[in-house]
Amino acid sequence: MKSDQITAMRELGAKGQALGALWDQYLTSAFFVHGHVCGGMPLGFRAAHRALEALGAERELNMGTLAFVETGSGHAAGCFADGVQMGSGCTFGKGLIERTHYGKWALTLVERGSGRAVRVSVRLEVMQASFQSPFVQQRKQGVAPTDVPLDVGKSLVEKLLARTDEELFTVSEVFDYPLPAPKPASFNLLTCSACGEAVAENKARLLDGKPVCLPCSGYGG
Repeated sequence: MKSDQITAMRELGAKGQALGALWDQYLTSAFFVHGHVCGGMPLGFRAAHRALEALGAERELNMGTLAFVETGSGHAAGCFADGVQMGSGCTFGKGLIERTHYGKWALTLVERGSGRAVRVSVRLEVMQASFQSPFVQQRKQGVAPTDVPLDVGKSLVEKLLARTDEELFTVSEVFDYPLPAPKPASFNLLTCSACGEAVAENKARLLDGKPVCLPCSGYGG
């Protein structure tokens, strides 16, 4: 990563201070995890923060909140999902984020314990303006995100971060979102009798009476 990109990410991340304690660090980390300066990721980050506010919830540290992100793949500004992940704390590794592939810039955040949920969507006029921005126009021409002049992406992000939540988002009323009871996590480990690698007990299968991992089992899932 180039030094000017690092500097820009730190400068933009510092603007997260306006969201509260530690949010500058979360936003800075989000830029570094995402890998480039663009408008989609910060929009997702801000949307997740707004959803947490609406639920009166903290950024997820454990397993208590689920995020359903309506972006998909193969379209511009799917970077929104990375922002949601980093802003909400509903990370891929914890199994707390799912893309619905609707191709929309919105998320629904659900509290597992209470079933309380809220949907936050980016306003139409914000998305339209973003898609007309010089950054997206260059991306449309096939320019890689990190090859777009840094000041172009930085200018777009600064404008988005300077706007209020009310200007950026539509927020639903809090509503009930029934969820199935989560399956208990496995803390037991087995050794695949075929390849010799460690495998979680709840993901292992039996082949000729011996534990095997899914790839070695020949089963579909």
